[in-house]
Amino acid sequence: MYLKLMDAVNYWLLAFVIVTQSQLLNGQQTAASVSICGTKELCVTEQRCNETDDSGRGEIGVRLARICGVGMVCCDREQLQSWDATQNMTGSPRHTNTDIKNKAITGTDSEPSGYETCGVKMECVPRSLCQDNIIVEDGRFLVNPRIGELPCTRSLHRCCAVDQRVEANASPYIARLDKFKYQGCGHSNVKGLIPDEDGYEYPMDVSLFGEFPWMVAIMTGRNQYLCGGTLIHQQLVLTSAHNIRNQTVDTLIVFVGEWDLNGFDEPYERQARRIKQIIRHEEFDPGSYFNDIALLVLETPIDIQPHIQPLCLPPPETPQLHKDLRQAVCYATGWGARNLKSIRNEHLLKRIELPLVNKDECQALLRVTRLRERFRLRPSFICAGGVKGQDTCKGDGGSPLFCSLPGQADRYQIVGIVSWGVDCAKEDVPAVYANVPYLRPWINEKAKLLGFDLESVV
Repeated sequence: MYLKLMDAVNYWLLAFVIVTQSQLLNGQQTAASVSICGTKELCVTEQRCNETDDSGRGEIGVRLARICGVGMVCCDREQLQSWDATQNMTGSPRHTNTDIKNKAITGTDSEPSGYETCGVKMECVPRSLCQDNIIVEDGRFLVNPRIGELPCTRSLHRCCAVDQRVEANASPYIARLDKFKYQGCGHSNVKGLIPDEDGYEYPMDVSLFGEFPWMVAIMTGRNQYLCGGTLIHQQLVLTSAHNIRNQTVDTLIVFVGEWDLNGFDEPYERQARRIKQIIRHEEFDPGSYFNDIALLVLETPIDIQPHIQPLCLPPPETPQLHKDLRQAVCYATGWGARNLKSIRNEHLLKRIELPLVNKDECQALLRVTRLRERFRLRPSFICAGGVKGQDTCKGDGGSPLFCSLPGQADRYQIVGIVSWGVDCAKEDVPAVYANVPYLRPWINEKAKLLGFDLESVV
């Protein structure tokens, strides 16, 4: 009787496995796979995940995650849904509601392109895919995603005449790449890299696309934003030690030339690189954040382009440098939250103008916070901020604080790396950054050991 019962149990277990594998091979997710894959993933064949890949880069592979069965992987749900929606629009002979709407607005019977419509024979397309002379200039169809819902719902889309849309390889932006000449480190693109005047006024704390071309997004291997960084050489990224202390070269990827973390519509593509080596400061203290600095060595050099350029390094600390910085204009950039109550990071790159605060004043201000009167500001720190409503915050770690070079308009040098703070955006409570001029000798030493000439980026 016992043997018969065990045979029956084994039979049903085998049947369950067969049915489960069959469902998975058909791209379905089963209850058994829910616990394995994340809430934003589906368990599908690796082939299906590969063929639906929407990264468009080819350098970091598809969004594969954990293995959830034989030949199966956890794959990004949005990626799969986007692919299926595209296939339904372009591969199905049936007329859907989208087809009917498209005909009604455009007045054509042509197959839909996949872009949203914004008028008669008009579509919202990435700006780089529309001829400049036909772009609507009066701002009617431009929208910042933070304000309202107008026809073009993506920040870098324009309302473009259908017959003026071009393929990516024929984009007018591509021709501009050939004319670009590198002028040296630290040059910002003051008006951004959208050459057409769209008449839209971005909020003061949102940067323009390509305005600060040294900004780096450091991502985990699962394509999740981790922290910011700064390109200081074609193969070196400067960031904070505390953000990457539990990471390895196998768990990190950097995106350079990034602006919108949620989109792929930028006119110039970002570049992705794997990490060859992580170098943290030997005296970094994870409890007090002393010497909060690290270097990421990229596997292959970055290609310098209009939206991807290194930031200048400052000289080591001197009285002259301190004098220059007192007269400089300084900014911090990052994708972090606007305040401590925010539940998510920003997806468009922020820019915040911040005043530097000298050491003695900063120490005095911090001593009246919960740090108490015995707090001592170490030399590996530099302070900025203390202005109500203007500050870096959680999620901005590793991002740069940079100041204008003396006598040079719109050219900058890195002064700090976002490290820590008592609160965000409170009056008279400065934020604390790793002091790059103080740590410059350490950067020089490591670069020399690696065989990199930092003077070549000047």
